[in-house]
Amino acid sequence: MDPKLQALLDKQAIHEVLTGYCRALDRCDVDLMKSVYWEDAHDAHGIFDGNAHEFAEFIVRGIQEWFEVATHAISNVHIELAGTTAWSEAYLFSYCRVAGVREKVEAVFGADYAARQTYGENAPPWHDFVMGGRYIDKLEKRGEEWRIMRRTVVMDWNQNFPSTSIWQGGIYGQLQLLGQRDRTDAVYDRD
Repeated sequence: MDPKLQALLDKQAIHEVLTGYCRALDRCDVDLMKSVYWEDAHDAHGIFDGNAHEFAEFIVRGIQEWFEVATHAISNVHIELAGTTAWSEAYLFSYCRVAGVREKVEAVFGADYAARQTYGENAPPWHDFVMGGRYIDKLEKRGEEWRIMRRTVVMDWNQNFPSTSIWQGGIYGQLQLLGQRDRTDAVYDRD
């Protein structure tokens, strides 16, 4: 095959690995999460540093416990190929919503942020965070398949605040097909 065409095919396959990871996070799909990593892969994620398949189980459990909503997106994907090895940098944008319960707020944002918030009847029901960072990956091609071999997460910025989410009324009241964090999500519907 023409080397330029093979490079395009390899880069597309790697891009699908990277976006598959985001889908796995947001849909809490452990099997999909494991499928983007080789069994002997390593993930250095800040809150976890170890085997990537163990990370998949840890992070999906954490997302289900910590967040009401989680959205992860990538952009500015840069891929460098070197035979059956590749390095990529993908800009990360993440939004997550946390229930306005002190224990959850403290677990996610830390004691200092939690101490500055109000709780109870007149308090916001949720807290939000948005984060920008990068996934720095080493990928390997084994046979015809690309997967992540090593991932390092870099945080570049973050913002945290009581939520101003609107779920009823206005245009948001009309958007009633809500994302689900399992295989009942609309993305899995193939009818």
